[in-house]
Amino acid sequence: MALFSSDEESISEELLKKSKDASASAQEVVINGNDADSNDPDKDVYNKRGLAYLEVNGIKANDAIDILGNKDAFVSRLKDFASLAKTKYGNLMESKATMNMEKYSIDSGILKKECNYLGIEKLFIMAKTHEQKSRLGDTNYVIENFKDYEDEIMRVIKLVDEYLA
Repeated sequence: MALFSSDEESISEELLKKSKDASASAQEVVINGNDADSNDPDKDVYNKRGLAYLEVNGIKANDAIDILGNKDAFVSRLKDFASLAKTKYGNLMESKATMNMEKYSIDSGILKKECNYLGIEKLFIMAKTHEQKSRLGDTNYVIENFKDYEDEIMRVIKLVDEYLA
């Protein structure tokens, strides 16, 4: 039985494939300051510079927008993610403290799924690994690698909060 659906894997593969090109493009926008739409009052407040900021910080926003269909869907899901990630972080802390690997696995899986759709690659990979290891009852892995997982969750929460502010 596969741990992950083929839809999740294909979306993840698609995001990872596009990541190099999107990241390079975003870095060029930031470096060259090519943001012609930033002064256009008819444009969305989440302008290209904002997307470039996400891109250079490991969130493949443009790929996620392509998958989700439009920028509004991306921003809406990102807002939901900001709240969800904070809740799941608290749940993960509690599950780790009580060594409830079943709950830990479920919360990591939920975080993984949202990161996958939003193009949050590094946290997606970490959440996927934590989900798998906790599902297998590998408490040593969870304990030894939790700090890095926690740091990445907090980094992404901060990044998303800054983007949405």
